[in-house]
Order: sequence, then C-alpha cells, then structure tokens
Amino acid sequence: MSLNPTMKRAATAIVAATASVLVYTSAHAAIPATAFADPYQSVPAVAANQSQVVYYRDGTTGHIANTAHVYIDNEFHTSLLPGGFTVFCLAPGAHGLNAVLDDAPRYEGKKAQPRTTLEGGKTYFLKVGESGAVLPTAVTRVDAERALANSQRQAHVLSRASAIKACNHVAPAEPQVYTLSGDVLFAFGKAGYADVRDDGRRAVDGIVRELKKEGIALERIDVVGHTDPIGSDTANETLGLMRAQTVRQMLIESGLSVGSITVESKGRRELLVDDCTGDRSHLIACNSPNRRVLIQVYARRE
Repeated sequence: MSLNPTMKRAATAIVAATASVLVYTSAHAAIPATAFADPYQSVPAVAANQSQVVYYRDGTTGHIANTAHVYIDNEFHTSLLPGGFTVFCLAPGAHGLNAVLDDAPRYEGKKAQPRTTLEGGKTYFLKVGESGAVLPTAVTRVDAERALANSQRQAHVLSRASAIKACNHVAPAEPQVYTLSGDVLFAFGKAGYADVRDDGRRAVDGIVRELKKEGIALERIDVVGHTDPIGSDTANETLGLMRAQTVRQMLIESGLSVGSITVESKGRRELLVDDCTGDRSHLIACNSPNRRVLIQVYARRE
C-alpha cells in the first residue's frame, strides 16, 4: 500500500518519536548484573619482566552514567562503568594509556594517546578522571584499594588490546614482623601521636634504622593494632586502628622509602592471653601481652 505525503510525514514522526523513546529508555535502564564479575581482591605482585595496571572508576556499581573507554597503545580495551575496574599486565616500557568519557561513536581518544613509562615488577593504580581529563590519576595502593573495596571487575566487553599479556604473579614473600608492646608505646587506653611514650619512640626509631640498611628494598609495610578484651568490641576495634595509624604516621615521618604503608585493627580478636581474672588492675596487668602493634615488612634484597 502506498502512502500519500501526509501519511508519510505522520509515519516518519511516529518512528522518530519511538526511536527517541527507545534511546531514552536504554540510557536510563538499570545496568545488568552481567556487566560485572568478581569483586576486587588485592592484586599480588608481578614478575620483574611485567608491569601490572589496575584501572578503576569511582562510584557505585549499577549507577547509571556514561562509559569511560580505556585504550592501550591505540587499541580499545574496555568500557568502565562507575564502580568497575580492570586489571591487565604489559611489558615494561612506554605505553599509551588513557580513559575517555563519551568517546562514541568516533573514538578519538585512542588516536592521540599520551605515553606512560611503566617499570618492571611494579603495580600501578590508575583512576579514571571524571572531569574529562584524558590522563589517568595515579593513586597509591592504600588509597586505591580503599576505593576499590566495593568495586567489581568490568566484564561486559572483550578487550582488543594486543599489548596485554597474561599476568605472571609471584608468590608473596613472608614478612619480617616486628612486635611493639602497646604498654611501651602508650599508656592504657591511649592511642594518639602526642600520647606516644619516649620508650615507644625509641623502639620505633630502632626498627626504622634496621629497615634503612643498605641492600633492602621495601615494598610494603602493614601496621596491625591489637588490643586486650577489656571494654566493648567496637571500642577495641577503634583503639587498635588508632594505634596502628599513629605508628604509621611515625614511620612515614621517618622518611622510609616504601611503596605503601597500610593499617588494620584486629581489636580483641587475636588474643595471646585469654584466661585473665581478678579486679580491673589485675586484668590490665595480666592482659599486657595482648596490647601490641605489629609492623609487618615486605621487602626484597637488591
């Protein structure tokens, strides 16, 4: 059946309106769960002949937003949505790395990439710039993994970046553990920087001198606060974390050259002594071994 000009114009308007509705609906539909895979877990180190990159985007998984196209050496790798991340390994050296928002359909971002030099055996955490910046933001492992705590791996597209290699992860080394008595560091119940006792400062200084010896390359330090069971679980978790943060501040101020220094609280969950009885003064004295801060050092000989 042929349409007269009036009917054709009406039909065209209906098609255009329908297409507009479909585009609008698609742009505002919920992001399917299949766009994401496993949640983020701390990535291990890679061998010296590789560089590892964790590219991520701030935000909440499933939040409706534009995509950020990640390019590697002028080739498309993936599209990151808010709360998504990707991990890949490359040969050390100069590479084009960037993420561009709203790059479709011309995909200009992959044509003139800035070059970034990656070192072997290192892991780089890069964050997508939400303000339109092409260059990624380099972030420390501590800050990046805090942001990545609720992120999921982007999994809805296949990478076309030929430079990517299968990551050759190395087994983590056993840390050297230094134990600081909580009673040497602080008075009972104290945790602030100004609360550190002179003996505690000398103890930390001694550990720092040991770590600054020639021939040792520091990779990571984990500071873990432990408390006794006196008081509530919540109070002890907070106290352990505050003490670990204070020791971390002291290590940073000492000028240690280290990739990252993390903090954690075990609170009252890993007691060395669990049979103390008596009044409060007896409980405090008996629980002394439980109050401690561990400095776990990951390093390699150069």
